Amino acid sequence: MATRTKTVKPKLKNAPQSEEASRVETLSQHLNHKALGSRGEDLALGFLQKQGYKLVEKNFRIRRGELDLIVNSPEGELVFVEVKSARSNQAGNPLEWVGLKKIKQVQRLAQYYCYSKKQLERSMRFDVMSVDFKENPPKIIHITNAFLPDGKDYF
Repeated sequence: MATRTKTVKPKLKNAPQSEEASRVETLSQHLNHKALGSRGEDLALGFLQKQGYKLVEKNFRIRRGELDLIVNSPEGELVFVEVKSARSNQAGNPLEWVGLKKIKQVQRLAQYYCYSKKQLERSMRFDVMSVDFKENPPKIIHITNAFLPDGKDYF
């Protein structure tokens, strides 16, 4: 019986990569990014549930985008929650990632959700949460009423 061995060349730090290797590395980073986001949403949901919020829907997805969390607040409001997760300081504070474009997208998705679920008369609000994985345990920040329905942010 023959034994197979494989010689692996050490990868030089600045060596050019093949297109395939670059694509695989990008896919790996994407999957890690998705897994981090999913874990952040789970932690954010747990945080909210401990405060009396009830999950209505998670990852409501249509062609134009996704709403991370839709919950009922203890006061009875329908709350649309955008969750941002980070594992480093490279891209800045996760709360700053929710710009005007994202605000408008969340508002349009919320309008569609309310229309499709016949929830147009409900009192609602938009919250933003960040989950910071740089700390152990992860630090969670919850900003209620993070932006107004007309797109003006005030956090």
